[in-house]
Amino acid sequence: MTNISKDVMKHANKPRDDTRKKEYAVVDEAWIKVLLTRGAFGTLATVHKQQPFLTPILFLYIEADHAIYFHGAHVGRMRANIAINPNVCFNVTEIGRILPYKEAAEFGLEYNSVTVFGRAEMIRDEKETERLLQGLMDKYAPHLKPNQDYIPAQPEDIKRTLVCKINIEDWTGKQLTDDEESTDPYYYPHLPVIRHPG
Repeated sequence: MTNISKDVMKHANKPRDDTRKKEYAVVDEAWIKVLLTRGAFGTLATVHKQQPFLTPILFLYIEADHAIYFHGAHVGRMRANIAINPNVCFNVTEIGRILPYKEAAEFGLEYNSVTVFGRAEMIRDEKETERLLQGLMDKYAPHLKPNQDYIPAQPEDIKRTLVCKINIEDWTGKQLTDDEESTDPYYYPHLPVIRHPG
């Protein structure tokens, strides 16, 4: 710590929801809620003994609860980290086009992003677990109906599945869009979607 400059400490000690580039900050809570509702997946950050861990997760945002829910196993690193230290960070990001300019240093990328700070807790009630697991099914398979297209989670499934809740304390939104000055914007050819033939 003795060799860390005052400038570094100034930035490190800023509020966690502070955004350095104010021109990209989104303070519209409706926009943030929409992105959290539609986001395909997010990345959860936990920590143990000063070692951060990242876990990609499917998730469910429920506006009325001001919370994010996700599921996992009753045993494992993520569950253990949360049990020891419930402070977590969660991010959802969408990317758009790469924005080229004449100078490499000016290249940009369209994106929407929300970062959430909060505390995680484990849901203990089985009825609540069942409701939230069905909520995840409704989000990711809205065209399929329980008891018609698939058998919903059964009591034994619910007992072996852990559902966690992130109680949202702070969030930040960021967005960069094409300013129409870049030349020939294009999509990165390897977007994070696995495409199958046919």
